[in-house]
Amino acid sequence: MIKRIVVFLCILFGVATLGVALFSYTVIMDLPLNELQEFKVEGSVEHSVTDSLDEGSRLLTNDFHYFWTWNQSDIGFTDELNFKVKANKIDKLDKYIIPKENIVLSPLELNHCELIYCLQHRLLFHEIPSLLWRGLIGIEDYRFLEHKGIDPKSLMRAVWHDIKVLRLEQGGSTLTQQLVKNLFYTSEKKFSRKLKEMVVSAYLEFKLDKEEILQMYFNEVMWGSIQGVKLKGVSAAALGYFNKKPTELTPYEVSILISLLKGPYFYSPVTHLDRLKERVEVVYSKLRELKLFPEEAEIWNESKWKKWGEAVSKRDKEVLIRSLYYLSRTKHEKTFKHFVLVKEVEQLKSKLRKDYPEKDLAIKSLLFKVDENDVAREFEYYTKYERSWDEALNKERHQVGSTLKPILYWILVKNGLSLKNEVETGPLTLNLKSGTWSPREAHKEERTHITYEEALIHSSNRPVVRAVQDFGWEAMQKELRPIIPQLLIPLEEYPAQLLGSIEMSLDELGNLYAAFLKSACYEGIGSSVVEALSDPTVTTIRYRVGENLGQMKFFGKTGTTNNGNDNWFIGYDGKELLMTWVGIESGRNNKENLNLYGSNSAFLVFKDYFMDRGKLFNEMVCR
Repeated sequence: MIKRIVVFLCILFGVATLGVALFSYTVIMDLPLNELQEFKVEGSVEHSVTDSLDEGSRLLTNDFHYFWTWNQSDIGFTDELNFKVKANKIDKLDKYIIPKENIVLSPLELNHCELIYCLQHRLLFHEIPSLLWRGLIGIEDYRFLEHKGIDPKSLMRAVWHDIKVLRLEQGGSTLTQQLVKNLFYTSEKKFSRKLKEMVVSAYLEFKLDKEEILQMYFNEVMWGSIQGVKLKGVSAAALGYFNKKPTELTPYEVSILISLLKGPYFYSPVTHLDRLKERVEVVYSKLRELKLFPEEAEIWNESKWKKWGEAVSKRDKEVLIRSLYYLSRTKHEKTFKHFVLVKEVEQLKSKLRKDYPEKDLAIKSLLFKVDENDVAREFEYYTKYERSWDEALNKERHQVGSTLKPILYWILVKNGLSLKNEVETGPLTLNLKSGTWSPREAHKEERTHITYEEALIHSSNRPVVRAVQDFGWEAMQKELRPIIPQLLIPLEEYPAQLLGSIEMSLDELGNLYAAFLKSACYEGIGSSVVEALSDPTVTTIRYRVGENLGQMKFFGKTGTTNNGNDNWFIGYDGKELLMTWVGIESGRNNKENLNLYGSNSAFLVFKDYFMDRGKLFNEMVCR
């Protein structure tokens, strides 16, 4: 009888063992194990280009601070909000900094997060401050270095608690189990999920050493969100909550980050600062008991908590982290000036959406390099990631408005027109097959005659039509058709195209402008057209240019059509050509005046980009 019982128990044990083995095998085979390799960190990426800040240039402290915090450039700064400076490399002037010498920056570090609206940069274990991982072990799993993924003592304590309350409340999770839950499972409280979590934890402990598990933990765990961007890993968390690199965190800031891991949204400093303060007091006290930092380490008082809470709430309303995320998704090199451009576009988008909440507003920008040796499209940006950028930037066309006028005058000047000649400003009527057509002016001109130069500067309509009429409709058609294939012909029957009713994509208009500016500035053909539009204090942006930029010389042309549904600004400083379109993409009402113009929308992107990109302004001189 005893032998039969022993045999039965052995069979039962064997079946149970086999069942556990099969269950474990099934669980492990169901995992996306190929993804584990993606979590490895191979070290810093070598960038093909570097970026530089020019000595004497002006840039916003916050812009630079965010960019530098996210990349790994070492330029001699300590990372504090008041910008302590080593090596005397910059002057700090209120909200701006001025480099005292040329400073080389690496391009923006990679964003490893594949999720939408998510920022992550994986670190090697030695790049993670020991206070962080030692503190985490002390708070969450003080037997981490001893167990193999499952802590029997913690597990039994949790089971006993759950039996007493008759529900699943505690799980006795180790750090490895927490990592597994973040990587592969949800937080649902099911016994089956817990079993799977334990199996995979044991598997990870078999495959990886403790340092690799900690490295993976600090790179893969979510830390909440700022500006609608999820913060994945400690690099993003340090940036989002403190605008610092992990190596610059103080003991108290480390306590805050460890506290947030308990529930990033439940303890969010933006919405639940009081909850977080209570949690941090407990965590900080525990870490101090463990003697992980000196006794004299700073403890925040109410004033410091209030100041930080306000700073985080303000940061949550800004666009800087969101701009880092958007820039990380572009296919181009991600240098500081590109970050500034994306930020300016996103800032304008946020403002316009507040002013026009019901409108489907979008912004498109193209940046070209144009000099005597090269014409190249350098960077592009579009505020809608859900749409095809190729379609939006290269194929989708918008009415160009007055941006066509410099091209027309360039052709006319090449063919003998002098901008110093005078032209009549009075009413003009053309008899077309479709009826009569009379161009109107956006502003009243008191004088009966003005020079063509004045007409170009003030973007007058009638003078350019008269100039083309004198030149010859067919002659202008022959000039325009090769560079604008979609031109309706005969041009004489569709003269409204001269005033911008023609539609072009940003790529088409950008390449046309690049050819015009290279010809005018570096080949001396039609340079008077560029010169006429190079004093911003007299052109259509004169009320928006401001004192600082108003002292600079650059080519600029606005364009507004369809009652503000299409707004343009094209600006060129002799090296960089920036073209921006702001407008309504769907649900248009061309009869409704939006009170939007090239000067109060698209120009603002150019203005702030050229002032804050960390480059000296290139004083444009055309031959």
